[in-house]
Amino acid sequence: MPKPRGREHTSLTETAREVVRVLERIPGVKMIAPGEINVSARGGARFITVVYTTAGFEMIISGQSVQKVAVHVDTPPEAAAIVELLVHHKKLQGFTIKERERKPGI
Repeated sequence: MPKPRGREHTSLTETAREVVRVLERIPGVKMIAPGEINVSARGGARFITVVYTTAGFEMIISGQSVQKVAVHVDTPPEAAAIVELLVHHKKLQGFTIKERERKPGI
């Protein structure tokens, strides 16, 4: 299992917990770092936006609330392969997954 950032960084939302359980079983993931939980007014639809970074990728997971989860990988090309596994994973079929890149200097 990937090491948690700062031992007990923050709790996970119910929606983010489903995604992290899948990520923990994928080889090549070095670290999973959950961020702050922001309560959103809408609920129901579940979305994941994947933003590729130099260390791996960051997922913005939304459902009843919004939470960012940073995922660090061993090598940058592995990030795309891991996201491809998430897109086709049977436990995450209820999520709409979109991808984008974070451009340096923007």
